[in-house]
Amino acid sequence: MSRVRASSAPAPKGLKRPVKVCVRVRPVLEREVENGCYHGCIAMAHERVYISTEDKPVLIGSKDDPPPEGVKVYPGFDGLLDQDSSQEDCFQVAGRETVDGVLWGLNGALMAYGQTSTGKTHTMVGDKSRPGLCLKAAAHLFSEAGLLGSQIEVTASFLQLYLNHITDLLVKDGHEKKLKLREVVEEDFVDTRVEGLSSRPVKSMDDVEALLEEGNRRRQQACTALNASSSRSHAVLILNVTLWQGTEEENATDAKLYLVDLAGSERVKDSCATGDRLTEAVHINKSLFALQGVVAALADGNPFVPYRNDPLTQLLRPALGGNCCTTLVATVSPAQKHSRESEGTLNFASSCRRIKGEVFVNSVRKPRPWEEKPKEEPTKTEEPECPWASLAALDAASVMESQMLDTAHGQIHVLTCGPADGEAVLLLHGCPSDAWTWKWLFPPLLYSKYRAIAIDMPGFGSSPGTRLGSRSELNNAKGGPLDICCAVLDALGVQKANVVGYDWGAGIALSMALLRKTRVNKIVPFHPSYSPPKGENLGVMPVPVLVLWVKEDQFHNLTKWRKHFQALPSSKRELEVYSLGSRWKPGMSLGSDPQLGPQLQRRILAFLAGEVAAPVAGALEKRLEAKAATAAGQLVVHAQNVVVADALADAGDVAKQLREVADPTLAAVQQFKEFPGEYAWMNMDGWLWRSVAVGLWSAGRLAALYAQRLTGSSASSAALFGALPEMSPEARGASEDEDGALSDPNILVNLGLWSQAPEGVAAEVSWERMRHTPRYCVGRKVLVRQKVIFKPSDSDFMCVSSSGADRTTSKAELKGKSKENADTWLVEVTEAGGSRRMAEVPKAEVLRLNQRHDLAKNGKHVLLEDGLKCDYSSPLCRAKLCEIALALSPVVKNLDFNTADGGEAVQLKALEVIRSSDKMERYGEIWRDGVRVTC
Repeated sequence: MSRVRASSAPAPKGLKRPVKVCVRVRPVLEREVENGCYHGCIAMAHERVYISTEDKPVLIGSKDDPPPEGVKVYPGFDGLLDQDSSQEDCFQVAGRETVDGVLWGLNGALMAYGQTSTGKTHTMVGDKSRPGLCLKAAAHLFSEAGLLGSQIEVTASFLQLYLNHITDLLVKDGHEKKLKLREVVEEDFVDTRVEGLSSRPVKSMDDVEALLEEGNRRRQQACTALNASSSRSHAVLILNVTLWQGTEEENATDAKLYLVDLAGSERVKDSCATGDRLTEAVHINKSLFALQGVVAALADGNPFVPYRNDPLTQLLRPALGGNCCTTLVATVSPAQKHSRESEGTLNFASSCRRIKGEVFVNSVRKPRPWEEKPKEEPTKTEEPECPWASLAALDAASVMESQMLDTAHGQIHVLTCGPADGEAVLLLHGCPSDAWTWKWLFPPLLYSKYRAIAIDMPGFGSSPGTRLGSRSELNNAKGGPLDICCAVLDALGVQKANVVGYDWGAGIALSMALLRKTRVNKIVPFHPSYSPPKGENLGVMPVPVLVLWVKEDQFHNLTKWRKHFQALPSSKRELEVYSLGSRWKPGMSLGSDPQLGPQLQRRILAFLAGEVAAPVAGALEKRLEAKAATAAGQLVVHAQNVVVADALADAGDVAKQLREVADPTLAAVQQFKEFPGEYAWMNMDGWLWRSVAVGLWSAGRLAALYAQRLTGSSASSAALFGALPEMSPEARGASEDEDGALSDPNILVNLGLWSQAPEGVAAEVSWERMRHTPRYCVGRKVLVRQKVIFKPSDSDFMCVSSSGADRTTSKAELKGKSKENADTWLVEVTEAGGSRRMAEVPKAEVLRLNQRHDLAKNGKHVLLEDGLKCDYSSPLCRAKLCEIALALSPVVKNLDFNTADGGEAVQLKALEVIRSSDKMERYGEIWRDGVRVTC
C-alpha cells in the first residue's frame, strides 16, 4: 500500500501538524463550595485563559493590557470550553477534526489530561445520557462512512496501565496477565505495539458502548478524599479503522484512533491516600512526570526524547511523536483552592501546543479537512493623531512664556502658557531636572485651554539659589517646596491649581494636597519619590489622586510604593501602570516616547476633566458574583477572582463597584449591632423603649466581652472594638476642616448608630447651641455650694445653716427660677442624712460649678481624678460610646429642636438612658482602664 503525504502536492519531508490543545473547565463540586459560595480562579476571554494564582479579585482590561499581578495568561489554545459546555460542544471543538482525519487515513489521538476529579473520564467516556468522546467518535465514524458511501471495518482494543503494568480490559482475568510493549520501526517513524492485546470487531456505537462498559468494570477505581470514583489507572481505547472507497483494494485507508483517559495527578496531602491508594498515587504521578519530560523534550526540539523512561510514554509514543494527529483536552477545576494544580495542567498543555508531528496518509490524494489557512497578518491599528499634534510640532519656546518671579523666598523662574483665566496646572519637576522636562505636556494643556505653570525650584534650571533637599520631610520646611509653590501661585494670582509632579515633584504634590489643601484641586503623581513623614497621613487625602507608573523603570519600584497607594482613600485614588517593554532605556524622557507619550497626555487630560477612565486591569476589592450550579445541579454562588472587562456590558460601572472598599468602620458597627442578643429598656414615665435588632450591646453579652478584652483572652473582640468609630469631643473628620462624629448627628446616622437625626437639626444653630451651652431644665441634677455646721462637736454637724462655713458641695435638683430674683434659682438639696430641703442659690454659682469642664489632656487621653484617664481611641471606650449611642437611638427620634422648649423633656429622658447604660457595678473592672464616660 503506497504512502503519500496529506497535501495536494507531495511534500519532501512530510507535513508538520502541531498538537491541538483544548481547555475544558468542569462545573464546581460540592466539596469546593463553602457557605453556598466558591471563589473562581479561571476566566476565558480574548482567546486566552486567565488564571489567578492568588485568592484576590482582579480586573482584566483589553487584550493588549499587561496581566495584573497574581494572574497568569495562557494564549494560543485551539479551543476553550467553559463550565456550561456540553459533551457535544466538546466533541465539535476537540474531537471532530481528529476523527475526520481518521476517515482520510491519518492516525489520530484524543487524550484527556488534568488533576484528579477534573472530569477526564466524564470527557472521554461520559454516561448513557451524556456520552463522551469515545462514543461520539465511534458514532461519527460510522455515520460519516455511510454518508461517503464507503465500506468501513472497525476493530477495538481496550487496555489499562496500572502500577506500570499493561493489562487487557476485554479479557476475563486479564489483569493477571501482564502484556509487553514492542517497538516497530517503520519507514518514517517508530510505532509501539502491545503483544497479546485482544481486539473485537465493532459495527455500531452500541457495540462500542457495550465494550466500554465491560472494560470499565475491570478498570481499577477507588474512592479518595478528592474523588468518590477515582481512576487509578491510565486507560486506552484503540480503534483500528479500515475504509474502502469504491471497489479497488488500493483505495483503502488504514488508520488508528487512540482514545486515552489518563489517571489524574494528585497531591497526597489533599487526596489523603494511604496504603494501596498511596502506592497507586505514586505510580500515577511518576508516569505523568515522565510524560511531562517527553513533552518538554519534543517541544524544545531535543534530538533525544526519553520515551523509555516509563511504560506510559512508550505506549503513547505514536500519539506524541509519531505519525499521528493528536488533540489534548486539558481539564481544570474552576475553584481557587485548586489553582496550583490547574496552573500545572495549563503549563503542560502549553508545552504540548509546541509539539509538531509529521503525518502521512495512505492512498488519499485529498487535502486534509483541517488544513490550516495561512494566518492573516493582523492589521495594525494606528493610534489616532492627537488633536494637539500641530502644537507639538512647534518649538516649545515659541508657545511658552519664560519669566522670573520675585517671591518672599527669592527669585523663582517659571514657564507658563495658556489663557490667564484658564484652570491652572502646576508642573513640578524631579530631582535633578528643571521645568523644561514638561515640554511634552505643554501642547495638550495649551490645546485644552489650561494654564500651565512649570516651576524651576531654587538651584535648578534658571532659578538662582541653593538647591533644596529632596527628602519628603523637608517638603513643608520653612522656605521649602510647599512655600515656594504657594508663593508662585500667589505671584500669578492663582488661588487653586491642579498639581502634576514627577519623582521629587510628585512627592511635593502629595504633601501639598495634604498640608495646603485649599490650594489644590487634583494631583497627578508620576513615579512619586515620597514616604509619608510625621504629620502627613495619606489616609485623609482630601483630593482625587491619579498615580502614574511605568513598570520597567528600575529606579522607581511600584511594589515598594504600593503600600502608600493602598493607604490613600479608595474613593480618591486611581493607578495607571504602563509598559514600555524593551523600549525602556535609563534616562529616557517617558513623556516623549512616541507611543507612551500620547497615552500619558490623554490620561492626564481625562483625569483633570473629571472623565471616568475605562476599566484598567488590576486588583479588585470584591469578586464578581453570579449564580452557578455544581456538577450535581446544586445552585451556588460563583465568586469569580478573574474578571474580564470585555465580557461585561457595563464594564466601567461594574469595575467601579468591584473596586469600592467596604468601610471597615461601618462594617464594625453593623457587626456590633447584629450580634445575636437583645436589649430591653425600662419603663420610664410611660416611655417604653425596646430594641430586638441589636444584640452585641445587650447587657449580659457586653459584660462578658468587656471582661475578655480586659484579660486579653479575646482577639476577635479587640479587633471589632478597635474598628468602631472614635467619638471623642476632639475627634476630627476626614480632613482638618471637618469635625468628628459629635459635630453633626447625621454622622451618627451614617455610621448606623442612630436611625434618624433629631428634628430641626438642619438649621445647625440649635445643635451647635445644644453642644456648647449648658442646658438647665427643671429636674436636672446639679451641684451647689452650701453653708454647713463644720464643728464635729456640734449636734448639727454637717447640717445646712446660714451661720455655717461655705465649704461643702451638695447634690441638688433644679426646681425652677426664683420668683423674686431672676438671678437666683430654686433647688432641692439632698442633705447628708438623706433628707431634702428647698434652697435658693445664685445662678452664677450653679453655672460655675456645672459648666463644661476643661479637663487636663495628654494627646487623646483625658485625665480624670484619682489617676483615672479616659482614652477615647481605646477599643473599650469605642465600644462603650457606641453602646450609649445605640441606646440613645430610639430616644433622639422624639427629639425636636423646633419645639418651644427645644425638646428638654426628651433630653432628660436621654440623660436617664445614658445613666442606665453607665452602671459602674456592672463594669467595675473597666474603670481601671479609664473607660468610664462621665455625663
